[in-house]
Amino acid sequence: MATSSYGEGMADTVATVSVQEDSSLVITPTIEPTQEKEQTSQTAEVIDSPKKAKKIKYKENAFMPNPKRATWYAIVCPGLGQIYNRSYWKLPVLYGGVLACTYLITWNGRMYNDYRNAYHDIIDSDPNTTSYMTLFPTYDGTQNWLPNTLRTKMNNYRRSRDMSVFAITMLYMVSAVDAFVDAHLYDFTVSDDLSLRVEPIINSYGMDHMSRSRSFGFRCNITF
Repeated sequence: MATSSYGEGMADTVATVSVQEDSSLVITPTIEPTQEKEQTSQTAEVIDSPKKAKKIKYKENAFMPNPKRATWYAIVCPGLGQIYNRSYWKLPVLYGGVLACTYLITWNGRMYNDYRNAYHDIIDSDPNTTSYMTLFPTYDGTQNWLPNTLRTKMNNYRRSRDMSVFAITMLYMVSAVDAFVDAHLYDFTVSDDLSLRVEPIINSYGMDHMSRSRSFGFRCNITF
Protein backbone atom coordinates (compact mmCIF):
# COMPACT_ATOMS: atom_id res chain seq x y z
CA MET A 1 0.00 0.00 0.00
CA ALA A 2 1.29 3.50 -0.86
CA THR A 3 0.08 7.00 -0.05
CA SER A 4 0.66 10.23 -1.96
CA SER A 5 -0.62 13.78 -1.36
CA TYR A 6 -0.77 17.05 -3.27
CA GLY A 7 -2.05 20.56 -2.46
CA GLU A 8 -4.99 22.12 -4.21
CA GLY A 9 -6.42 25.52 -3.18
CA MET A 10 -7.27 25.69 0.56
CA ALA A 11 -7.27 21.91 1.18
CA ASP A 12 -4.82 19.02 1.06
CA THR A 13 -5.90 16.05 -1.08
CA VAL A 14 -4.55 12.69 0.02
CA ALA A 15 -4.79 9.66 -2.32
CA THR A 16 -4.56 6.17 -0.84
CA VAL A 17 -3.29 3.46 -3.23
CA SER A 18 -4.16 -0.13 -2.35
CA VAL A 19 -3.35 -3.39 -4.17
CA GLN A 20 -6.21 -5.84 -4.53
CA GLU A 21 -5.91 -9.62 -4.69
CA ASP A 22 -6.23 -9.56 -8.48
CA SER A 23 -3.13 -7.26 -8.70
CA SER A 24 -5.27 -4.24 -9.64
CA LEU A 25 -4.63 -0.81 -8.21
CA VAL A 26 -7.38 1.15 -6.41
CA ILE A 27 -6.85 4.85 -5.73
CA THR A 28 -9.11 6.39 -3.07
CA PRO A 29 -8.83 10.19 -2.79
CA THR A 30 -9.59 11.89 0.57
CA ILE A 31 -9.76 15.62 1.25
CA GLU A 32 -8.46 16.97 4.55
CA PRO A 33 -9.14 20.69 5.32
CA THR A 34 -6.20 22.74 6.36
CA GLN A 35 -5.88 24.60 9.65
CA GLU A 36 -6.43 27.91 7.90
CA LYS A 37 -9.82 26.80 6.63
CA GLU A 38 -10.81 25.54 10.06
CA GLN A 39 -9.96 28.89 11.61
CA THR A 40 -11.94 30.65 8.90
CA SER A 41 -15.00 28.50 9.55
CA GLN A 42 -14.78 29.03 13.30
CA THR A 43 -14.56 32.77 12.82
CA ALA A 44 -17.54 32.70 10.51
CA GLU A 45 -19.49 30.65 13.03
CA VAL A 46 -18.93 33.23 15.75
CA ILE A 47 -19.90 36.11 13.52
CA ASP A 48 -22.93 34.38 12.06
CA SER A 49 -24.31 33.31 15.46
CA PRO A 50 -27.54 35.33 15.91
CA LYS A 51 -27.52 35.04 19.71
CA LYS A 52 -23.98 36.37 20.08
CA ALA A 53 -24.56 39.13 17.56
CA LYS A 54 -27.73 40.13 19.40
CA LYS A 55 -25.87 40.15 22.72
CA ILE A 56 -23.07 42.32 21.33
CA LYS A 57 -25.58 44.72 19.82
CA TYR A 58 -27.47 44.92 23.11
CA LYS A 59 -24.32 45.80 25.05
CA GLU A 60 -23.41 48.52 22.58
CA ASN A 61 -26.85 50.14 22.70
CA ALA A 62 -27.65 49.59 26.42
CA PHE A 63 -28.10 52.52 28.82
CA MET A 64 -25.22 52.82 31.28
CA PRO A 65 -25.69 55.28 34.17
CA ASN A 66 -22.80 57.26 35.61
CA PRO A 67 -22.35 56.45 39.35
CA LYS A 68 -21.03 59.91 40.23
CA ARG A 69 -23.86 61.65 38.42
CA ALA A 70 -26.44 59.40 40.05
CA THR A 71 -24.98 60.17 43.49
CA TRP A 72 -25.06 63.92 42.94
CA TYR A 73 -28.64 63.73 41.72
CA ALA A 74 -29.62 61.86 44.89
CA ILE A 75 -27.82 64.40 47.08
CA VAL A 76 -29.51 67.36 45.40
CA CYS A 77 -32.97 65.79 45.51
CA PRO A 78 -33.80 62.43 47.16
CA GLY A 79 -35.25 60.13 44.54
CA LEU A 80 -33.71 61.90 41.57
CA GLY A 81 -30.83 59.42 41.51
CA GLN A 82 -33.29 56.53 41.37
CA ILE A 83 -35.08 58.20 38.47
CA TYR A 84 -31.76 58.64 36.67
CA ASN A 85 -30.98 54.93 37.20
CA ARG A 86 -34.48 54.04 35.97
CA SER A 87 -35.32 52.29 39.24
CA TYR A 88 -38.81 53.73 39.37
CA TRP A 89 -40.18 51.07 41.73
CA LYS A 90 -38.05 52.49 44.56
CA LEU A 91 -39.76 55.89 44.49
CA PRO A 92 -42.93 54.87 46.42
CA VAL A 93 -40.77 53.29 49.13
CA LEU A 94 -38.51 56.32 49.39
CA TYR A 95 -41.19 59.01 49.34
CA GLY A 96 -43.45 56.95 51.59
CA GLY A 97 -40.69 56.87 54.20
CA VAL A 98 -40.09 60.60 53.80
CA LEU A 99 -43.77 61.41 54.30
CA ALA A 100 -44.02 59.14 57.34
CA CYS A 101 -40.95 60.68 58.97
CA THR A 102 -42.17 64.19 58.21
CA TYR A 103 -45.54 63.48 59.82
CA LEU A 104 -43.90 61.99 62.93
CA ILE A 105 -41.56 64.99 63.26
CA THR A 106 -44.45 67.42 63.00
CA TRP A 107 -46.78 65.57 65.39
CA ASN A 108 -44.15 64.79 68.04
CA GLY A 109 -42.81 68.32 67.83
CA ARG A 110 -46.27 69.80 68.39
CA MET A 111 -46.99 67.50 71.35
CA TYR A 112 -43.58 68.27 72.83
CA ASN A 113 -44.25 72.00 72.69
CA ASP A 114 -47.68 71.60 74.33
CA TYR A 115 -46.36 69.51 77.22
CA ARG A 116 -43.31 71.72 77.66
CA ASN A 117 -45.46 74.84 77.96
CA ALA A 118 -47.83 73.03 80.33
CA TYR A 119 -44.93 71.87 82.50
CA HIS A 120 -43.42 75.36 82.66
CA ASP A 121 -46.82 76.85 83.56
CA ILE A 122 -47.50 74.43 86.40
CA ILE A 123 -44.11 74.89 88.07
CA ASP A 124 -44.05 78.70 87.95
CA SER A 125 -45.74 80.96 90.47
CA ASP A 126 -47.94 82.82 88.00
CA PRO A 127 -51.61 81.84 88.45
CA ASN A 128 -52.53 83.23 85.04
CA THR A 129 -50.49 80.63 83.11
CA THR A 130 -52.79 77.65 83.01
CA SER A 131 -52.05 75.98 79.67
CA TYR A 132 -51.93 72.62 81.47
CA MET A 133 -55.70 72.84 81.93
CA THR A 134 -56.05 72.28 78.19
CA LEU A 135 -54.38 68.89 78.55
CA PHE A 136 -55.95 67.97 81.91
CA PRO A 137 -59.27 69.81 82.27
CA THR A 138 -60.20 67.97 85.48
CA TYR A 139 -57.09 69.07 87.35
CA ASP A 140 -58.03 71.02 90.51
CA GLY A 141 -54.55 71.95 91.72
CA THR A 142 -54.39 69.47 94.60
CA GLN A 143 -52.71 66.56 92.77
CA ASN A 144 -48.95 66.38 93.04
CA TRP A 145 -48.48 63.86 90.25
CA LEU A 146 -49.23 66.22 87.36
CA PRO A 147 -45.80 67.98 87.16
CA ASN A 148 -44.01 64.62 86.98
CA THR A 149 -46.46 63.37 84.35
CA LEU A 150 -46.00 66.49 82.24
CA ARG A 151 -42.23 66.24 82.46
CA THR A 152 -42.24 62.55 81.51
CA LYS A 153 -44.49 63.09 78.50
CA MET A 154 -42.45 66.10 77.42
CA ASN A 155 -39.25 64.03 77.42
CA ASN A 156 -40.92 61.15 75.57
CA TYR A 157 -42.22 63.36 72.79
CA ARG A 158 -38.85 65.09 72.47
CA ARG A 159 -37.12 61.74 72.14
CA SER A 160 -39.62 60.60 69.51
CA ARG A 161 -39.13 63.80 67.55
CA ASP A 162 -35.35 63.42 67.61
CA MET A 163 -35.60 59.80 66.48
CA SER A 164 -37.81 60.85 63.58
CA VAL A 165 -35.24 63.45 62.53
CA PHE A 166 -32.54 60.80 62.72
CA ALA A 167 -34.66 58.41 60.63
CA ILE A 168 -35.25 60.91 57.83
CA THR A 169 -31.53 61.78 57.81
CA MET A 170 -30.61 58.12 57.46
CA LEU A 171 -33.19 57.75 54.69
CA TYR A 172 -31.55 60.63 52.85
CA MET A 173 -28.12 59.01 53.14
CA VAL A 174 -29.44 55.59 52.11
CA SER A 175 -30.99 57.17 49.02
CA ALA A 176 -27.60 58.54 47.92
CA VAL A 177 -25.76 55.26 48.63
CA ASP A 178 -28.43 53.25 46.82
CA ALA A 179 -28.16 55.47 43.74
CA PHE A 180 -24.37 55.03 43.69
CA VAL A 181 -24.45 51.23 44.12
CA ASP A 182 -27.34 50.77 41.71
CA ALA A 183 -25.48 52.70 39.01
CA HIS A 184 -22.37 50.55 39.54
CA LEU A 185 -24.33 47.29 39.33
CA TYR A 186 -26.68 48.38 36.56
CA ASP A 187 -25.12 46.05 33.96
CA PHE A 188 -24.69 43.16 36.38
CA THR A 189 -26.56 40.23 34.85
CA VAL A 190 -27.74 37.16 36.72
CA SER A 191 -27.56 33.97 34.69
CA ASP A 192 -30.54 31.66 34.42
CA ASP A 193 -28.21 28.73 35.18
CA LEU A 194 -27.87 29.52 38.88
CA SER A 195 -27.57 26.30 40.82
CA LEU A 196 -26.54 25.11 44.27
CA ARG A 197 -25.31 21.58 44.84
CA VAL A 198 -24.30 20.07 48.17
CA GLU A 199 -22.50 16.73 48.08
CA PRO A 200 -20.58 14.64 50.65
CA ILE A 201 -16.79 14.37 50.39
CA ILE A 202 -14.01 12.35 52.04
CA ASN A 203 -10.78 14.18 52.89
CA SER A 204 -7.53 12.28 53.40
CA TYR A 205 -4.61 13.59 55.47
CA GLY A 206 -1.11 12.12 55.94
CA MET A 207 2.17 11.55 54.13
CA ASP A 208 1.85 7.85 53.38
CA HIS A 209 -0.89 5.27 53.05
CA MET A 210 -0.45 3.80 56.54
CA SER A 211 -0.60 7.06 58.49
CA ARG A 212 -3.30 8.66 56.37
CA SER A 213 -6.48 9.64 58.23
CA ARG A 214 -9.86 10.43 56.75
CA SER A 215 -12.55 12.94 57.56
CA PHE A 216 -16.04 13.29 56.20
CA GLY A 217 -17.73 16.52 55.24
CA PHE A 218 -19.84 18.34 52.70
CA ARG A 219 -18.92 20.41 49.67
CA CYS A 220 -21.07 23.22 48.33
CA ASN A 221 -20.86 24.04 44.61
CA ILE A 222 -22.44 27.26 43.36
CA THR A 223 -22.76 27.74 39.61
CA PHE A 224 -23.46 31.23 38.23
